[in-house]
Amino acid sequence: MNNALFQSDIKSLKLLNRGKVRDIYEVDKDLLLIVTTDRLSAFDVVMPTPIPDKGCILTEISNFWFARLEHIVPNHLTGIDPASLVQENESEQVAGRAIVVKKLKPLPIEAIVRGYLAGSGWKEYKAGRSVCGIHLPEGLGEADKLPEPLFTPSTKAETGAHDENISYEEAEKMLGKDLAARVRDTCIALYKEAASYARGQGIIIADTKFEFGQDSQGKLYLIDEALTPDSSRFWPADQYEPGKNPPSFDKQYVRDWLESSGWDKKFPSPELPENVVAKTTEKYRLALKYLTQSHVDKLVSGYVRFRKNNYEKNQDLFERLIKQGQSPRTIVVGCCDSRVDPAIVTDCDPGDLFTIRNVANLVPPFEDSGKFHGTSAALEYGVRNLEVENIIVLGHAHCGGIKSLLDQKDEDEPKHSFISGWMKVASQARNRVLSRMPGKSKDQQARACEQEAILVSLDNLLTFPWILERVASKKLALHGWYFDMEKGELLHYNPISNRFEAFPSD
Repeated sequence: MNNALFQSDIKSLKLLNRGKVRDIYEVDKDLLLIVTTDRLSAFDVVMPTPIPDKGCILTEISNFWFARLEHIVPNHLTGIDPASLVQENESEQVAGRAIVVKKLKPLPIEAIVRGYLAGSGWKEYKAGRSVCGIHLPEGLGEADKLPEPLFTPSTKAETGAHDENISYEEAEKMLGKDLAARVRDTCIALYKEAASYARGQGIIIADTKFEFGQDSQGKLYLIDEALTPDSSRFWPADQYEPGKNPPSFDKQYVRDWLESSGWDKKFPSPELPENVVAKTTEKYRLALKYLTQSHVDKLVSGYVRFRKNNYEKNQDLFERLIKQGQSPRTIVVGCCDSRVDPAIVTDCDPGDLFTIRNVANLVPPFEDSGKFHGTSAALEYGVRNLEVENIIVLGHAHCGGIKSLLDQKDEDEPKHSFISGWMKVASQARNRVLSRMPGKSKDQQARACEQEAILVSLDNLLTFPWILERVASKKLALHGWYFDMEKGELLHYNPISNRFEAFPSD
């Protein structure tokens, strides 16, 4: 636990407050420095045992959400480097765990949104079929998804005291009707967008807590932290079953241990055992990995898992992929040869990708020929309607189309086929390979030709206006992947080195 920070000690700035987890320092009349420590609070009591790296993980997750959700409500971040405001010998205390924020007036409530019936909400529902004064239908079970997310505010207790749920009417009395409505509507919008994103990453956000502040003009800001394992209840989506409280990525693991320890939930709490600390750190890290890794990262890590295991161990995953409908974040355009299935190569999860066959069909649908065939139509639908985040062009050297391309003569190229455009540039790619690799084996030429064809396809994708627009705005990324079947190696095109390179093995 040498890397754990239980309490910061920054002498160069004035300490304003030590909360349950965060230490707050004053920079000047407009700015604050917030250090997220490794302290953990459960049942409103700060544990005497820190959780290593927790503060850095919470900071990274919060900053991720602040950036992703700032179109809904502005946040308190300034972008100033914390290390620039402290002495050099204090920089280690702020590295990766501190932020510099606007000094705002915090609202006197905690804004809680519940999407599922769990925790204190489940206990209240069992007693009276309502949560914070909101009547709910009969027949709901523990962990059931609510018909609509609920805004259920609470008081903001001091360290050592307990937060108390309040009704919306009480929140109106504390904030005023207009501000209460703004906070409620903003919370629901934040939760819905975050929950939708997280669900695609494999996490269910059962409930979460937001905090808000205002500037001197009354403008509303999201402050403190956002959608972290400390402020939210995270469930692994693949283990969720209505009626059961699933294991979580948050500090529920600590709560469960404390409940079984016989502790009376009053200060002081017992020291946490080493195995509980290690498991809790692992859960926080998993939450960070699931939330912030891209779907391409997931596909690569899936490929690594596949190479380390065998098909039988993953067969149930593949069967689920086939049975379940997909709303992909990634489109894979594969060659027409079916012996390499991206679902098998990448060990992907359902919903991660949508596969289109026949890479040779990557010709613009807006051509004067008027041919609007399946590949282009599927791409356009995926980019415009589903707003996929990645397109992967996947090829391999055993593709029959590539071997046919190597064998054909220039005069054999189709003149009027709907793939004539691709065949023309693919033939040029073939000629480049043959001119620089004379005398090489057919397999070597096929590998090189397939990689050239992938680059041709990537270039052709950028002639689709609706793809070019999203790539330019950084809403869509294009990737070239090559599967070496003999070596069992997945390569990716690196535009910086201008070559295909292996992904890390672990």
